[in-house]
Amino acid sequence: MTFEEAIQEVPYARQLGFELVEHTEQGAIFELQPDERFIGNPMLRAFHGGVICGLMECAMSLTVMGAANLAEPPRLINQTTSFLGSASADEPVRIRTEMTKPGKRILGAYARAYQRSEEVLVAKCSSLFKVRA
Repeated sequence: MTFEEAIQEVPYARQLGFELVEHTEQGAIFELQPDERFIGNPMLRAFHGGVICGLMECAMSLTVMGAANLAEPPRLINQTTSFLGSASADEPVRIRTEMTKPGKRILGAYARAYQRSEEVLVAKCSSLFKVRA
């Protein structure tokens, strides 16, 4: 299954409207365009943290689907997220993902959220997924 096909299989990915920018065997970069519905703090005009967290989880799930050639999303076991700064609601958010544990039943992935520069992270996240047998 291609990443584009995987995006169509995940309702949250379709609802957010995020897109694949590039991919490799080990990971991918996804992008979410700004939208008023994603604003969590209107005073700062910042993305809601739940959108960023959900975006990272969804992007990692899609990465696992693509890397493991899965027909359906894997089940999330755990997720650890660190918020490192606010994300401006006036710029796109990019998520870079990579596989960290390519196992047979348990797969690990890592995500970094950023805007202008990959050197300045908005958030980072690591997760473990269970592949349905």
